Amino acid sequence: MTSMQADPKPIYLDHAATSPLRPEVWGAMDAVRSCAFNPVSPHAFGRRAHECLEDARAALGELLGCSRHALTFTGGGTESDNLAILGFARANLDRGPCLILSAIEHMACLEAAKRAEIEGAEVRLLPVDRHANVRLDALQTALEESAGRPTLVSIMWANNEVGSVQPMAEIARLARQHGALLHTDAVQALGKEDISLARLPVDLLTATAHKLGGPVGIGLLYRREGVALQPLTFGGSQEGRLWPGTQNPLAAAGLACAVQLAVREQADHAKRWSRLRDDLAARLRQGIPGLVVHAEGADHRLPNLLSVGIRGCDPGALLLALDLEGIAVSGGSACSSGSAKGSHVLAAMGVSREEEYATVRFSFGPGNSAREVERAAASMVRATSRILAGTRNRAASDA
Repeated sequence: MTSMQADPKPIYLDHAATSPLRPEVWGAMDAVRSCAFNPVSPHAFGRRAHECLEDARAALGELLGCSRHALTFTGGGTESDNLAILGFARANLDRGPCLILSAIEHMACLEAAKRAEIEGAEVRLLPVDRHANVRLDALQTALEESAGRPTLVSIMWANNEVGSVQPMAEIARLARQHGALLHTDAVQALGKEDISLARLPVDLLTATAHKLGGPVGIGLLYRREGVALQPLTFGGSQEGRLWPGTQNPLAAAGLACAVQLAVREQADHAKRWSRLRDDLAARLRQGIPGLVVHAEGADHRLPNLLSVGIRGCDPGALLLALDLEGIAVSGGSACSSGSAKGSHVLAAMGVSREEEYATVRFSFGPGNSAREVERAAASMVRATSRILAGTRNRAASDA
């Protein structure tokens, strides 16, 4: 009897990709369904939609510790990252802008920087150590060498593949000391880390709803007053012309509700998720010889994310086997292939590519339980043992 036959209910452990819409968020969106109109329309329906949109913006400003006027709604995290990085570069193109990013940034940031480099910006990539900690000495050097030029440091608060959390207070201090601006992709960190823009001098911050149990298709960009950005799209005057398009007041209400829940529950969830993460790692280690826990030695890790690697294991076969057992996980980043060989994050950490290597990312949400972790670990051990045995048998027959 298969695990799915014994316990047919699938287990979702891929919240770092998208966390399912929370009932409370759906309720908040349903409560304002009468506002589903164009917020810039001049009639009463439009005014009602505009009020709903601005209520959500004000709520988010209070939750994040900033003015509501500093928040721009976008279509998601990728758009916010692009607007921050490419928008900064284009706004300063005549002054020789410099972009400093870590080698483990989300591809939304790295690709935006690559485009800015084509257009004339200088791009510097910072190395990380084997635990995915950004090298602060390299940041110091890069900042010294970019002195006198408009410079943007873009370092993600928490890595989406392996969960390492960067020392943002120290990074902010170094950026300020050298007159550089700081952007952080906080998509994975919001709701898992204590984030207050009133306390941390960040100039630009990216967040999105669907990592928090909010709706897909809406994100935000915090922009400190005075930071110049060039819009990437053109049309109307919405969002201060930085994101000109028809705004979605229902999604904005959902985003505000999702952030409110995440901030309110963050401390309790972090404790429980840490226990689940460590229990899962222990169970996998016990059953899978040679298992690698990525970023285990990082100064700080996300409580809800565990990334592991198995040498000599076919990544596609492993993910398929887990899916057939009803265990929903990812091979690293939902934005990349299932193979660890394609992971720029693992490559920057020095993980060897000389042999087949399977990586699996487990990420928890509010509803996950210890019983689910136990079942997921058992499924992973079974699947890995079966695949590795098959590999050994094939190697023996070939010999």
